[in-house]
Parts: sequence; C-alpha cells; structure tokens
Amino acid sequence: MKKGKEPDIKESLVIQGVAKLKKYGFVNVTKTNITTDEVYALYFSKMLYEMTGSRIEQDNVEKQLQESFDILTNRAK
Repeated sequence: MKKGKEPDIKESLVIQGVAKLKKYGFVNVTKTNITTDEVYALYFSKMLYEMTGSRIEQDNVEKQLQESFDILTNRAK
C-alpha cells in the first residue's frame, strides 16, 4: 500500500475471507482461488452477504461489498 492512499477495500475483504476460511480448516484457500473455487466462493459470498447487513462506518464499503458479491453471483450464472 502506498503512503497516503486508502487501503483497497476489495483486497482487504479477500484477505479477511482467506483468513476466515483457513480458520474453518480450508488450508489451501488463497487470494486467487477464493473467487474461482466453487466451495470457497460460496463461503466467501456468504461472508460478504452477512457483512452487508452489519453496521459499516465507511460510505463506500457497502458499494464495494455489493460489487464483489455481484462478481461472484455473475460468475455462478
């Protein structure tokens, strides 16, 4: 991350998702395959969906969550 720039929200969400899935025992999950592997993507999309219902302080986080969720659901079609 460059000095003075805001952290990339999508990247942060992916990192959180990978950590959460590893905590659940999915030791092979990575930042790359969390959105391409069918099982990982399902868990990650559920995590994103649950986050949209919680109180979020940053204005654009919800938009980023929705975009990430849309990418996952469009990939599944």
